[in-house]
Amino acid sequence: RASRRLWAKIMRGRFGAKNPKSWMLRVHTQTAGSTLTAQQPDNNIIRVTLQTVAAVLGGTQSLHTNSKDEALALPTEEAVRIALRTQQIVAHESGLADTVDP
Repeated sequence: RASRRLWAKIMRGRFGAKNPKSWMLRVHTQTAGSTLTAQQPDNNIIRVTLQTVAAVLGGTQSLHTNSKDEALALPTEEAVRIALRTQQIVAHESGLADTVDP
């Protein structure tokens, strides 16, 4: 919330922005590939899920979830599907995204 207010204030005050759309802070998040382990890729699903929840609670507008096997190589189709389903479950089944921070 504080970052959005600060962004709007800087855009109006310092840059003289007149369009209200330019006052809106947009945040993109990508889960941290550096935290993924090659030794136990299934555990990476939990890591990515926790990072996804943190991003949603932090108010991100867009999100990229890393696949469980990205620490090994290019992700498999199954891993990509799990990463996508992680986003969908958090967005549509958990209720976390239902409350928007003003």
